[in-house]
This record gives sequence, structure tokens and C-alpha cells, in this order.
Amino acid sequence: MGQPTKIATCCHCGTRALLRLDAGHHTLTCSACGAPLSKLKAMPVAAPSKPRAISHQPHVPKKQKPTKERPYRREKPKKKRKSLLWEFAEEAFDFIEDIFD
Repeated sequence: MGQPTKIATCCHCGTRALLRLDAGHHTLTCSACGAPLSKLKAMPVAAPSKPRAISHQPHVPKKQKPTKERPYRREKPKKKRKSLLWEFAEEAFDFIEDIFD
């Protein structure tokens, strides 16, 4: 396993730097402003994953909720167009009404 890796935070400017502690290189001053580094935090190491527990019960699929069916919507009946005879009768009635007015 390698050397520990830590995150160092500058006291003055708040810059964060990754600090690797090896035999030849130790930096305890900020590269941006030269202030001493503090607040060293160890990097989290990935924990080994645990195997899943074995279930000795048979697998039963979950029941799904019944879906609500929307009621059937009937289409509105189309409005019937006035026949040519009806329009002619209306025009005649209007004309007779105009004569009496």
C-alpha cells in the first residue's frame, strides 16, 4: 500500500492542495501565498464492499397497483348544417317581416 494522501488547507488564503507524503518531497507551505498549511484531513479510503446476504426464501415479485381506467369518452355529435331549403325559408320570412315593418 502507498503512502497516505491528505488534503491540506491554507490558513491564509483557504486554497486546498493535495499533499502526498513521500520520502523526497514534503511541502508544508502554500504554493499560492507561502503561508503555512494546516487543517490536514486524510483522504477517505474506499471501504471493501460486503457481499449481499443470501436469502433462503423464494423470490416473490411485488404486486403492482391496479391502474385506474379512464371512462370512455363519447365524441360530441357534430352540429348539423342547415339545409338549403331551411335557409331559403328564413330569407323569405325575413323579407316578409321587412315588408310589414
